[in-house]
Amino acid sequence: MPKTLMILAHPKLEESIGNKFISKSISKQPNVTVRHLDKLYPDFKIDIKAEQEALLNADVIVFQYPLFWYSTPAILKEWIDQVMQYGFAFGKDSYGLADKKIIVSFTIGSPVKLYPKEVIEKITFPLKGLAEYCNVEYGGAIFCNDINGYSDEAKANALKNAADHSEKLLELINS
Repeated sequence: MPKTLMILAHPKLEESIGNKFISKSISKQPNVTVRHLDKLYPDFKIDIKAEQEALLNADVIVFQYPLFWYSTPAILKEWIDQVMQYGFAFGKDSYGLADKKIIVSFTIGSPVKLYPKEVIEKITFPLKGLAEYCNVEYGGAIFCNDINGYSDEAKANALKNAADHSEKLLELINS
């Protein structure tokens, strides 16, 4: 398995079914490091050098998060704004991540019918654009729906969806 860095952005991971399952499942694999941004930076003061070093040590970068209002959680946006700097991630002859691959992985609490393909393409456009702008391979986007567990049946369904998602994510990482 390639050296994989999961950038996990979930403000309430312990209350999560999907992201908690996915991140724990992937973290059990060899050569995987998970950086839980909400735990590392509850004050949003990103250690830019530490994050850039973590990126440089990875072959595959996975952005893992719950979808919030058709976007990433605020901490992930702040992380991108701070870490993916000119002269490091992009710029004249400064594409420090050019030999990496980015995978976008997210969960959605709502049913799949609310997120047709064209909506998912709009949601993932900013991170796909980031990959292209930084000369990084875009490894694709993976997501799962119905990840909320408000009843016992819904919890069981959410765990099954998260397990299926984890398997597909591993395939993307290894491809």
